[in-house]
Amino acid sequence: MGVRSQTLSGKPATFDAYYLADFRSLTWFAIRIGASSADEAEDAAQEAMRTVLLHWKEIETPYAYARTAVRCEVYRAKARAARRRDAEMRAAKQDLRQPQYPFEQDVTRVLTMLNALPLTQREVFALAMDGFEPSEIAGITGQNTATVRSNLRHARRKLMRLMQRSTTEATGREANDGP
Repeated sequence: MGVRSQTLSGKPATFDAYYLADFRSLTWFAIRIGASSADEAEDAAQEAMRTVLLHWKEIETPYAYARTAVRCEVYRAKARAARRRDAEMRAAKQDLRQPQYPFEQDVTRVLTMLNALPLTQREVFALAMDGFEPSEIAGITGQNTATVRSNLRHARRKLMRLMQRSTTEATGREANDGP
């Protein structure tokens, strides 16, 4: 699903090679950490790529650098959207519904589960899904490696509980009840 681990710490020979190798994965990373649509995710990835290109000669780890840039872009977009929603709500004095993801039902359910994770757990989980090791994730997020491992463990446990609850609600029986 993500970029292969052996390419994450190295730097491709050219920016073009890097762009082709990482744009799609970077877009999915943006979706997993909370971009509200595929378009928003692509915009965040594209802006991150522009930043990487501007600093290509100085950057040693473009995969990690780009994900840090995407995190900033997604959170800026969320802040702008929140301000816009607040302004619309004040003007219209009505409740606004949460935006729906324009994806198939299964993808929407998975993204809803990911969004149920606390922000820090969601970020480290998304980075792990991209193939980053805990030590690399620690460098990207500014946490220590033990904290990253702990967040990954807690995220996995919570996702397992959410998946079991979802299965139970969908079928009306426990996940391990058998056929």
